[in-house]
Amino acid sequence: MYIFLIEGEAMLEVVFSDSEKGSMKVAKNYNAKTMLGGAIGYIGKKPTKAELGKHFEGQAIGGNSQDVVNIGFSLDIGDISGEIDGHERQNIFRKLWGRFEVDNKEQERFFRNQRKDMEKLLSAAKDGIPIRIWKSNTPYSACGFHFVCHLLKNIDCDIRVVSLPEYKPISENEIAEYNHWGEVAAGKFYQFLSLEKQLTKIEKRIIGDRWHDLMVENAPLRAIINGKLTSVPENFYDFIIMNNLPDSDFIMARLIGKLLGEYRLGISDSWYALRIEKMIKENKLIVVEEKDPSHPYGKVVRKV
Repeated sequence: MYIFLIEGEAMLEVVFSDSEKGSMKVAKNYNAKTMLGGAIGYIGKKPTKAELGKHFEGQAIGGNSQDVVNIGFSLDIGDISGEIDGHERQNIFRKLWGRFEVDNKEQERFFRNQRKDMEKLLSAAKDGIPIRIWKSNTPYSACGFHFVCHLLKNIDCDIRVVSLPEYKPISENEIAEYNHWGEVAAGKFYQFLSLEKQLTKIEKRIIGDRWHDLMVENAPLRAIINGKLTSVPENFYDFIIMNNLPDSDFIMARLIGKLLGEYRLGISDSWYALRIEKMIKENKLIVVEEKDPSHPYGKVVRKV
C-alpha cells in the first residue's frame, strides 16, 4: 500500500544534501513521458525503447516541487557548538571547498540558500504543514535528522519519517543497495512511501536531546557506531586510508575513488582529501609529483 498526497494538500519534504533535493523536486511531479522526451545520453550500445522505458518508469509522490528543503549543513563534520551557519560552520565549508574553484558569490549563495531552507522548515512547522523527513544511515543524514528534531523541539508539529533501507528487492534474484537518498532515482521515491512512520513527541524529544548532548561534546566528527550517532576524534577514519595505501606510487584521486566505492560510509571525498593532506604534513606520506595541478586530487603520493 502506498500513501499519496490528496490533491491540494501541502507536504514539506526534508532531505540532507543538494543532490537529494534535486531528485526530490523531480519526484514530487515525476512524469516518465517527459523524462523520455528529453535529451538522453548513453555510453556504448544504444538501448532499445523498451529498455529506456523501463529505466524511466516511475510515479510522482505528489505535491508541489517547491515544497522541498535541504538541511545540508554537513553536520557530521566540525564545530556544532554555535550557530548552525555561523562563522565556525562557514569556515568548515571553506576548508572542504579549498581545492575547488568556489568564488565568494557562490559561497554566499550557498549559505543564503541554507538559511532560507531552514527558515522555510520552521515556518512550515509553525503553520501546521506536515513535514516528511527522508533520512538514511549516513552520518550527514543522521546528524541532519537529529538537528531538525532539536530545531523543532518546542513546536507542536506533524513529522513523518521515511528511513532508507540498506537494500530493496527488485525481483526474486535481484536487489538494489542504497547508501543515501541521492542514489534513488526520482521516479522510484514513491516505492518507499509505505515505510513512512509518524514521529512521536517523545521520539522527537529524545532525538533532539541527543543532538544537544552532541553540541556540548562538540567533537571534530560524528559517526554512526552500532546504530547510534556518536562523537568521534578527527582521525576516526584514518585507519581506512592507511589500510588501503598501495605499496607503490598512487594518484590521490584513485585512492579516494576506491575508498568511496568500497566503504560507502557517506563520507565526502573532500574529507578523505583533507586527511591525506594531513598525513602528508605529518610526513606519513610524501608527494612524488604534481601529476595534474588543475585537478584537486591530482597529486602522486607514496608511503614513507
